[in-house]
Amino acid sequence: DMSAPLSGAPTFEQLVREKAPVTLGDARAYAADLPPEKRRCACGCYACRSPSCPACCSGATCLLNFGGCLMYNPFMCACPDGDTPGGWTCTDMKGIMYFLVPVDEKGTLAFFSEHALQGHGDTLKASCYCTKLC
Repeated sequence: DMSAPLSGAPTFEQLVREKAPVTLGDARAYAADLPPEKRRCACGCYACRSPSCPACCSGATCLLNFGGCLMYNPFMCACPDGDTPGGWTCTDMKGIMYFLVPVDEKGTLAFFSEHALQGHGDTLKASCYCTKLC
């Protein structure tokens, strides 16, 4: 259970609320536990915040969901992640893997990326949170 704290440790929900870094494995486990009716469609305008400066808005992005793909910048498109309900993934031509994973019931997505040869896998930390604005 991702919401049960261990010996005073913050819950997953608290970490996300505070924009603290969470791991890809924990985010995937949380997304898998979300009931289907609580999973929000990734589409709309988002404010992006980094765990290194959670009070600062790093920028804004608009995600467009069409034809089973998610366009998340003018040149990048992700497909549904078969391992993560409600998640999106892609690998670019340089071998960099990208993951967008739902981390709350309000539509917030955690963004993860690394080169395929780095191999952090589920221990990879979120580099950004995309908080749904509309």
